[in-house]
Amino acid sequence: AAMPARQRKKKTAEPKPPKEKLITRSTIMSDYGWTATLIKKYLPPPQLKTNPNYHTAAPMQLWPESLVLETMMTPEFQTDFLKLQDSRNVQKQREEEKKQRVRDVLMQYDLNALILKARTLDRHFVLHYGPTNSGKTYQSIEALKKARSGVYLGPLRLLALEVFDTLNDAGVACSLLTGEESIEVPSAGITASTIEMLNTNRRYDVAVIDEAQLIADRDRGGAWTKAILAVNAKEVHLCFAPEALDFYKLLLHDCETDYEVVEHKRLTPLVYSGSIKALSCVSPGDCFVCFSRRTALNISATLEKKYHVKASVIYGALPPASRREEIRKFASGQTSVVVATDAIGMGVSLPIKRIIFCETTKFDGIERRPLTTGEVNQIAGRAGRYGKFDKGEVLVVGSSTLIQEKLNQPTPPISKIVIPFPNEVIESGIKLSRLLSVWQEPPESQVIAYEDVSEPLELLKALGPLAKQMTPEQVFNCIRCPVDTQNAALVNYWYFCCAAYAKGTSMPFPVAGTDTLEDCELRYKQFDVLHQMMRRCGVELDTSEARKTLCKQINKLLKEKRKNYGNECRICGEELPLGYRYSICKDCYESGRFMRY
Repeated sequence: AAMPARQRKKKTAEPKPPKEKLITRSTIMSDYGWTATLIKKYLPPPQLKTNPNYHTAAPMQLWPESLVLETMMTPEFQTDFLKLQDSRNVQKQREEEKKQRVRDVLMQYDLNALILKARTLDRHFVLHYGPTNSGKTYQSIEALKKARSGVYLGPLRLLALEVFDTLNDAGVACSLLTGEESIEVPSAGITASTIEMLNTNRRYDVAVIDEAQLIADRDRGGAWTKAILAVNAKEVHLCFAPEALDFYKLLLHDCETDYEVVEHKRLTPLVYSGSIKALSCVSPGDCFVCFSRRTALNISATLEKKYHVKASVIYGALPPASRREEIRKFASGQTSVVVATDAIGMGVSLPIKRIIFCETTKFDGIERRPLTTGEVNQIAGRAGRYGKFDKGEVLVVGSSTLIQEKLNQPTPPISKIVIPFPNEVIESGIKLSRLLSVWQEPPESQVIAYEDVSEPLELLKALGPLAKQMTPEQVFNCIRCPVDTQNAALVNYWYFCCAAYAKGTSMPFPVAGTDTLEDCELRYKQFDVLHQMMRRCGVELDTSEARKTLCKQINKLLKEKRKNYGNECRICGEELPLGYRYSICKDCYESGRFMRY
């Protein structure tokens, strides 16, 4: 028998010593609580190593983690560290005491103070509640028409313009006042205005406050709180969705104010009519709803290019005059459908037969989330205009069941009121940055929220040293100017206007071009900023002709260049799905065809 082959002995590798973990100065300070003084006193010179991510940066300073931990166990270090902790605790306590003093100043203008002031006003409230297309605003405007003096307060310039046109067309002289424009009509006792422009020192016979459920909105709800608690009118008509009824009954009870309740029922039924698979199922009177400017332009371009359907388009960045023109085209039949973002939900009166949700999620500035019950019903309610259609239909593109589940369902009741930032505290002698930062850290409450001042804080930071050249009141005026802080070009233009404001020189004219739709929209926003800043100087600048010219250019570009916004693969030209986030289709990406371009 053959002898078994000698098995080879496997050579076992000696275990490698564990690699010593090195940590940076910032890690030592943030994770272990050291200071630069302690590092200098207790640690040897660091090891220097090139940063692998940033080769041009200064070398990293590194120490062994084990050495840091050993040092922290020594009696001498622990004595110094305890002294440091005591010093930190004292500093923290002093900082908290300073914050509390600021809070005490701010809380002089809390909800209780606003309610006490409201009790001094002689007013009667009429609460109009009901779903969309129920005639709430219509009845309120009828009361406003009969008043010698009055004010309409709404959330959008477009709504203020609509009321302005309605009253003047009916022979009732009405002026217009928004943050961006002012039209004085001779002998007018009534003003149609955006809610932020309310003059609380003026006495009115009738005030109409529209979309009052927005009192719970963290961004703008403070404007409704101020208007409802401070408007000086004999008769105040509040128009709101049903979820706000109990809230307003309780609030007016606290204000010791008389009120009556008027229920409005929807004038035409609203029904869910299922889903469609593609835009080819379009019919006259349709409104396609999406939640971004890009998607709205994509859909309108696809409808015109592929299906030869003329479409109006409405989105938030479109100037009011351009929006009105798009609305006019749809209402007059020049276009057969409309494509809109959720801007359509706020009371704009359009002859819409079917609302078709192309998307069921939206980005709210923080995250992409499903539509809420309130959002679904607010937008869907635009379908089925009374007097033109016997019902309103709601559909969805695709297979989502969210719209069907939430349509006609009750919206959770409003439970919070938003307190506006008190302008009076600017004269308190406390630094503006501290006032805003403390306001932004409110105490927890089940019923009270505080106006979000994150954008003013960002603008204050953007001012930098320029703020030292102005008084606190001037700085506050500048940072309260409504500016989209995500738009760097607009913030830069605002800064140059602030610099001119500080020096008392002429403000720069808008610098954006007019070649593209994006340029025109930016230029219009710059006009808005210019108008707001000039008003802060006490000057009402008339830019109406320049704005009209710009809006004509925007409408021209929407008509002539819209096909450029079609949602097609830039490689093969195939139509991309609705809401698709990329410029090439999945097939072209997976086949690597895009690498050839």
